[in-house]
Amino acid sequence: MAAASGTGAPRGRPRDPEFENRVYDAVVEVYGRGGLKGFTMGAVARNARVGKASLYQRWPDKETLLVAALDARIVLDTHIDTGDLRADLRRLAEQMLQMFWSDTGHAFMRRIVDTSVHPEVFGFRHRKGSPTVLAARRLVHNAVARGDLPAGTSPTVLMDLVFGATMMHATVTPIAMREKARARADAYLDELVDTILAGVRGATTADT
Repeated sequence: MAAASGTGAPRGRPRDPEFENRVYDAVVEVYGRGGLKGFTMGAVARNARVGKASLYQRWPDKETLLVAALDARIVLDTHIDTGDLRADLRRLAEQMLQMFWSDTGHAFMRRIVDTSVHPEVFGFRHRKGSPTVLAARRLVHNAVARGDLPAGTSPTVLMDLVFGATMMHATVTPIAMREKARARADAYLDELVDTILAGVRGATTADT
């Protein structure tokens, strides 16, 4: 597979951000709904209402386009540092919940599976670690340095709790109840973060 590109249009042709945005939105929808089996340059072109030839002018193959689009659209703010652990963790959880409720969330979950099933497409993208894991490590490191968490707190456990809870909440809520769940998202996030922090602090204290 060619290395991920999407870094610009051919020489002499000005970059068109609107074109790129339409294509990336189409990629997220096509891949999120159909996975790799249904992901083709033709499907993306139809969804984005662009010519297939124009896609190949910018991206050499569908794998390169897919990786570039997901890198551009699956984005979390991993540099959260307000000085308050609860506020930082809640912001991270809020971003995850909003993502899982969107087309981007469908694509994100597809990529989780395909990273294992099709490492030739996605595996090499994660050599430096997942951005969400790096965010958790940063949050825990800063919190320990401030004295908000005891030394030895596991960033992995913390991220598993946030990631798993928000993904399950978004995906297992029945369709008929999703509007109600969205309406009470603030209350859910407050309860989730407070429960996680109480559990992590309690478990760490018990181990010392």
